[in-house]
Amino acid sequence: VYRMKEIHTNEELSDIEEIHFIEIPKLEDGLDEKDMLVAWIEFLKNPESEKVRSLEMSVDEIREAKDELIKMSNDDTQRELYEMRAKTLRDKISALNEAERKGIKKGREEGEKNKAIEIAKSLIDLGLDKESIAKSTGLDLCEVEKLMN
Repeated sequence: VYRMKEIHTNEELSDIEEIHFIEIPKLEDGLDEKDMLVAWIEFLKNPESEKVRSLEMSVDEIREAKDELIKMSNDDTQRELYEMRAKTLRDKISALNEAERKGIKKGREEGEKNKAIEIAKSLIDLGLDKESIAKSTGLDLCEVEKLMN
């Protein structure tokens, strides 16, 4: 269980909001199914299990979730909407990843260019000719001439 705290003062932001991580495979069998958390975990593990069928009779929320699941799986329109939302989400993630890759590449190129300029300036200070500096750094002759002025 995690709660949000201020880093320096360790002051809790709120005791109302928490983040719970549940490792479903580590849960023991035979837990009290009247516990809502256990009921939801059973539903998530296998909504068609016998345990969930018995929970449907006694827990309204589980019954409603099961009804919605059945409706979505049988209703072509709902399934198409779900698939469109899922595709849109995948597309957004893909676009963000591509933008990040391009940003990293551009940053690397700019860094390499700046490093070449710094090396060229050092070579200018050493008195090397512009052709040798251009050849050594990969900069254009025009760029080296600008640095010399």
